[in-house]
Amino acid sequence: MDFPKTISIEACEQFLAKLNESPEQILQLPVDTSAPAFGGLASAIQASNTWMRYAGQRKLLLRSSTSRDVLLDINERPHKFSAAMCATSIAMADNPEDDLRREVNLRAKFAIEEQGKSPFGQQRGRLCWFAFVDHSSKAFDRNFYIEKPGSNAEPRQPEQIRAVIKAMIDKSMGIAGGAKSLSGDALECIGRLFFELFLNTHEHGSRGESRTDWLRPGLRILYVQGVNLSQEGSDNITEKQPALHQYVASTKAQGMRDQKRFVEVGIVDSGLGYCGRWLADHDESSTPCKLTIEEEYRIFKKCYQFRQTSTQLDSKGNGLPVVMDRLTRLGGFIRVRSGRLALYRNFIDSPYQINDECGFYDWVSGNTGECCLTTMPSCVGVSTTLLIPLEAKS
Repeated sequence: MDFPKTISIEACEQFLAKLNESPEQILQLPVDTSAPAFGGLASAIQASNTWMRYAGQRKLLLRSSTSRDVLLDINERPHKFSAAMCATSIAMADNPEDDLRREVNLRAKFAIEEQGKSPFGQQRGRLCWFAFVDHSSKAFDRNFYIEKPGSNAEPRQPEQIRAVIKAMIDKSMGIAGGAKSLSGDALECIGRLFFELFLNTHEHGSRGESRTDWLRPGLRILYVQGVNLSQEGSDNITEKQPALHQYVASTKAQGMRDQKRFVEVGIVDSGLGYCGRWLADHDESSTPCKLTIEEEYRIFKKCYQFRQTSTQLDSKGNGLPVVMDRLTRLGGFIRVRSGRLALYRNFIDSPYQINDECGFYDWVSGNTGECCLTTMPSCVGVSTTLLIPLEAKS
């Protein structure tokens, strides 16, 4: 089974549909891949994670290339890295008997050790990213965790996580160009929502049905990439994504007519997903596949409503309502893919309010989740993608 060369939401959804029909597949990775459109990279990582969980043998084949180091390419592409870290065997397609898994793992070990020494993680062009290989000793990057002898590492405090996301965005936008360095309210908002999403994936996206059991294999990836959109570029990029096209139009309608600079933030895990996690935590005998899509959506909303009455001052985390509050302040956009749901919310047109019902819109139809839901191919974990406007330099 070939992984898509086009790193887009649409191509990855087609891949997931094929995977759902025939999960026991050897996966073959392409050499060249297109530059990802919005949400494409998060979708590709989630597609890799879904293959990892669905395929029993987890055999990975690599196409050969005369122009590039194929093994180096794995560490530079987060979706390829995800597949490789969870594979039981890795070989070149033209020499399937020569297992390269040990060499790939050694290179990955070095890459993760180096990311821990960098304030912005691994970097390739505009892309900055951190990987957490939860089934290995490399689950706890020191930028995000404090090691404690005799016990599991603990997540760092919000101000420390805020410093990481600032470094990632500054590095990414420094290459993309044209945006001011984060400061003031914008830095507080982005730092806080990033902390909440990181804490959410740490607590909910890394464990099995019992919270004491870390998933094996299991992997989480956080990334940032700068986006510069001209009018023509905006139309081309959002042509197949009406929800995103409407959001870009909303930024202009709100007085941001010259808005061209955005940052895309992605958080992807290989956990049970919102519905699976909720059912496991509440000792409910049902499984996600036995629920209707409407029941799955109701559980999804419960997850976003959880801790809605918190003070939002607790350094231990206040849950996903804080994410929606900060996205409203920033005028941001969110896409979430979990289970059979693909949802979004434009926080310019639909700002978060006190006692919000935490409703989302269906990615395919554009209708509210309460009105119309599209049943998507089942996927593993949660993929969250944000698009946030940044202030341009004078």
